[in-house]
Amino acid sequence: MTVPHTRAIALLLGFSALLSLASMAVPALTDHPLTTGRGEIRLYLDVLEESNLPTWWSTALLVGTALAFAGVGVLARADGRPGAWTWWAAAGVLALLSLDDHTSLHERLDTVGRRFVEFDSFPFYWVVPGALAGLAVAGAMLLLAARLRGPARRCLVAGLALLLTAALGMELVQGLLLADGETGPRYVLTYHAEELAENVGVLLMLAAAVLSVRTERAGGGFALRYTGTPVARRESESVPPRHERPTNLDPQQALGRIDPTRAGRR
Repeated sequence: MTVPHTRAIALLLGFSALLSLASMAVPALTDHPLTTGRGEIRLYLDVLEESNLPTWWSTALLVGTALAFAGVGVLARADGRPGAWTWWAAAGVLALLSLDDHTSLHERLDTVGRRFVEFDSFPFYWVVPGALAGLAVAGAMLLLAARLRGPARRCLVAGLALLLTAALGMELVQGLLLADGETGPRYVLTYHAEELAENVGVLLMLAAAVLSVRTERAGGGFALRYTGTPVARRESESVPPRHERPTNLDPQQALGRIDPTRAGRR
């Protein structure tokens, strides 16, 4: 990954951290009706709320990464690499996650979860069907990871693990805290950590896409070259059949093939 790419992803990470910091700091450090309680500024910045600035940012990261995956898949297909479809499958999964983030689709699955389990005071029943959706997400991403190598594979797997741990595991922790009547600092820190971890996970996936592409000079400009999947070995590049190997060598050529250091040992 080149320096400009590293800086771009670092800037995206910095803005994600800044949003989480603003969500915590504004109501904690100010005392105004607009920034405390149900004030408009607090609601607009609070990562726990929907249809606000943090939601827009999370959705934008997912959509941008989905587009990057789709573009890398096009490059892989154009270069004749196997498994280009896995990039498109992963892009589709990310697009669905962006839809879920923007429309709070997962929170509408509480009724489904209640048909399978019953908890005392636990508020997040959507985690039950959400776990099944998480398996589908993991399956699509791992299919892609199996075809990658090196840093790209590590970034993709790390991003997937962080995203699912935050989206399901930390949401489960929040539900347990609420069931225990905890709405104080522990709960606030937990949901802020969840939001930031999800964004970091998506950025790691974006890094995997960037690491799978190389910029090369072509003519008077630049071209993108796919480097993620190893090139399949072609028959023309394999060892030639026995009948095509040279058998009648000139004596001088045959002598030239003898290692002088070994010839003296005979």
